[in-house]
Amino acid sequence: MIDQSGKVVAGGGTSYTVSHPKPGWAEQDPEEIWNHICATSQDVISQSAVSTNEISAVVFVAPWKNIIALDDQGKVLRDSIIWMDARAAEQAERLNQSVGKFVGSGQEYWPRLMWMKEQEPELWHRARHIIGLNTYFKFRATGEVYTEPSDDFIRSANPELNDYYQTILKAADLLTDTEKFPTAKDATDIVGNLTETAAQQLGMAVGTPVIGGFGDLVAITWGAGKAQRGDAHLYFGTSSWLVSIIKNRSELEAPLYFSINQDKEGAVYALQTGCLALDWVIDQVYRTERTALGPDIYRFIGNEVSQISPGSDGVIATHWLSGELAPLSKNAKGSFFNLTTNHDRRHMVRAMMESVCFTHRRNISTLQEHSNTQLSHIRVVGGGAVSDMWMQMLADILNISVQVPESPRYSGTLGAYYCAARGLGWLNNDDAMGREVNIGKVFTPNPAHREIYDRNYRVYMKIHPALKEIYNELNGEY
Repeated sequence: MIDQSGKVVAGGGTSYTVSHPKPGWAEQDPEEIWNHICATSQDVISQSAVSTNEISAVVFVAPWKNIIALDDQGKVLRDSIIWMDARAAEQAERLNQSVGKFVGSGQEYWPRLMWMKEQEPELWHRARHIIGLNTYFKFRATGEVYTEPSDDFIRSANPELNDYYQTILKAADLLTDTEKFPTAKDATDIVGNLTETAAQQLGMAVGTPVIGGFGDLVAITWGAGKAQRGDAHLYFGTSSWLVSIIKNRSELEAPLYFSINQDKEGAVYALQTGCLALDWVIDQVYRTERTALGPDIYRFIGNEVSQISPGSDGVIATHWLSGELAPLSKNAKGSFFNLTTNHDRRHMVRAMMESVCFTHRRNISTLQEHSNTQLSHIRVVGGGAVSDMWMQMLADILNISVQVPESPRYSGTLGAYYCAARGLGWLNNDDAMGREVNIGKVFTPNPAHREIYDRNYRVYMKIHPALKEIYNELNGEY
């Protein structure tokens, strides 16, 4: 809950499950997530001294590219096939060949639609709506079915992008199914009002306006204050990414893109595992301390890792626990190289943190090469940005300064606030968002660490090419 001045009044959260019925598959029950939203909403409101009639609006932010099928009655027909799912490798290969260029892997949105249509034809026929997670939440809240630009991969107000979508839909044999996909309203539009049922579930007043909202990529971009053309930022969350803002996708070749509106696109260089990799290794080697310390474990880990020299005394890790996007591969997995009896758990944690920074160094180098620009600094947000030790490591590995806002954990939440504030008329333009972000800390590269990080980065870049065939043999190609 955030007030009109942008101050956090109260907050809460919970976790929800991801199921993996088969290798490479990833699904979630959207009903489960909605129930968590409702319970957490009531908890947050009860924490505050705010009455329900003082709540001006509700805004939802959700991961993109979920595939949720609803029947005529609005019932969910199967668990959502989420963005992490890579089941559609065979469909992706056919789509890429038909389009004549690389559209995506089996994890991309359209191949997964093709899979559902081909492998679950009865369900596909019954589906009245095929929607994303943000749309599902708005539907549960208002009864209205509208998507928004960042989660719409069927239509676009940008003519160039719309033509591209039409080419893909034709190649994917989906042109005759477009009526299943909802039209979009702008993220800042009021799309409806809370129904009596939803209001009761959320603990709010009937008729409270619901703002369109957007995907987490856009929310964090807005919250970082880096939503103007030419801006770039890094996000250190469960996943992680580098984003650069452009007008049209033809300007910059990138692995992924998202739409902000018809005038701005985000070019995305994504990591499937960011802080997830750090949390995993902490759970494995610092489980007792984590149980005892709770949230303070990260301060403890910072002290532990700072005792190890940059470069982890030769240990190099790969953070690819969930696989990675091209130019890596979904079937690539995590590993530690060069471990000896002289190393301990501190080396393993530091090496994992360094590996995330190495991937971002590769992505920034690619961005600079393709855009013919040179970054002198980068802004970093997300929970990982709270770690001074990690941010100094990042500055050393990238060899540029790192800016961290005062509240990096709340960047996505702040982006949601900006969205609602624009929709309610509290903010008059997008430029106001950037002015609201105050920089809390700046980390500059330490020249003494340059040589060791350059060496380890060169080795890191050789790992995937060297092991590609081994990953194929062990894990299959997907």
